[in-house]
Amino acid sequence: MEVLEKVRYSDYWKEVDVEAYTDGYAYDQYFYLYLMSVGGYEARVKAITSALVSGREIEITGKNPLHLSQDFSQKYRILSTKLRNGLLHQVVLADSFFRSSDKGSKLLYIDNQKHASEMVYNAIKRNYSVPLIPEWSKWLYKKMKQENCLEELSGTKKVVRLSVSEEELDSFISEGIKNGEIDF
Repeated sequence: MEVLEKVRYSDYWKEVDVEAYTDGYAYDQYFYLYLMSVGGYEARVKAITSALVSGREIEITGKNPLHLSQDFSQKYRILSTKLRNGLLHQVVLADSFFRSSDKGSKLLYIDNQKHASEMVYNAIKRNYSVPLIPEWSKWLYKKMKQENCLEELSGTKKVVRLSVSEEELDSFISEGIKNGEIDF
């Protein structure tokens, strides 16, 4: 069962103070938000998500409040679904979920820890021309973690940032084959 937390946007100069609910979010060590799911009354949800993508700070309220903001190096997408009774659900996603950033990093949403190695393998297979085979997925996942090429974001949803160059991947795979850790 997922716990709903309140999310708030306040701007006292404009006399705006709105709250809605979030059932998941992910942010980095700088408190930049990369994923947030928000639900509630339509006007409130739109106010919060619009505030976030236009550079305003939002707050996840609770025992240990979080003040989160936009990563200005990212563009954001908002996916919307109207619910019954005038409610709205929106998901705010950083663009690096859809394509690699300027620094070569890509965000991956891990919906099930059991599939994490497969998801990382598939992302590498799609985005790099390094030859890979599915049997290497668990080894590759461990290697990416060991080499700090996978950074897990904070929050209530599991999101990892994959940051690796083509040259690093070639090197890891060559080393793995030489050391007998992987084979064809």
